[in-house]
Amino acid sequence: MVGAARPNTIVLLSMGYDSLSTWHRLGRPTAVYFDLGSQYTAPEVERYEKLRTSFPQLLPVQEMRWLGEQEQLDRWVPLRNLVMTVRAAALGYDDIVMSAPADWAPDKRLSFTLATSLAMRVAQPGVGYRVRRPFSHWTKAKLIAATPAKLLEEYAYSCYEGTDPPCGRCVACGRAAIAHLAAGREPPTKLRSGLSFRELMDLRRGSANVSRLSETARMRPGELLYVPLRGWELLRAWDAYRRR
Repeated sequence: MVGAARPNTIVLLSMGYDSLSTWHRLGRPTAVYFDLGSQYTAPEVERYEKLRTSFPQLLPVQEMRWLGEQEQLDRWVPLRNLVMTVRAAALGYDDIVMSAPADWAPDKRLSFTLATSLAMRVAQPGVGYRVRRPFSHWTKAKLIAATPAKLLEEYAYSCYEGTDPPCGRCVACGRAAIAHLAAGREPPTKLRSGLSFRELMDLRRGSANVSRLSETARMRPGELLYVPLRGWELLRAWDAYRRR
């Protein structure tokens, strides 16, 4: 069953929309946040600590700023998910959940979760380690639609600039806005009126269009079908935007 947690399940929380939605869909099990020291860490930590006051099953923030120094221009941190997964296992959990839907990043693919699970089982025989992405086939819009709006409004944060409130201009803000429209929800940031369809879709790439080609270039041909939002959802987002 996709939406099931085991007694020893832990969710890697980033405080983004995918992350909180995954945690909610699994029944709000134990979770942990890793502080990579990025410019957007402060608002994420603030929301995580606020969430911890209501949900004591959340572990204390884990410091990992040394790894965040490797962050690249498109915000990808090499080896991040590998290190976080192994550290979560070292904390005593054998069912480790990543919240990312299908993505271009190499450490957000099925091959990564299978290889990491196998490596940890070899490293510690007798422990049935499992690394998984139970909602990898869901889009961001579907995850948002399946999660209480109040939970996301109060705790979710997705902005690469690290401003509070979110900047509304970066890749993360653009994707969140379009996913909310596709889910029939109010976008977390204000959208300009009078945008064309192309302009609205370009919000997913941010003001500098840094990631216009990066996602396609890094994905394998068989993975091109699995994108954060499907075509019909983009059309639904466009329709919702025009009716605003």
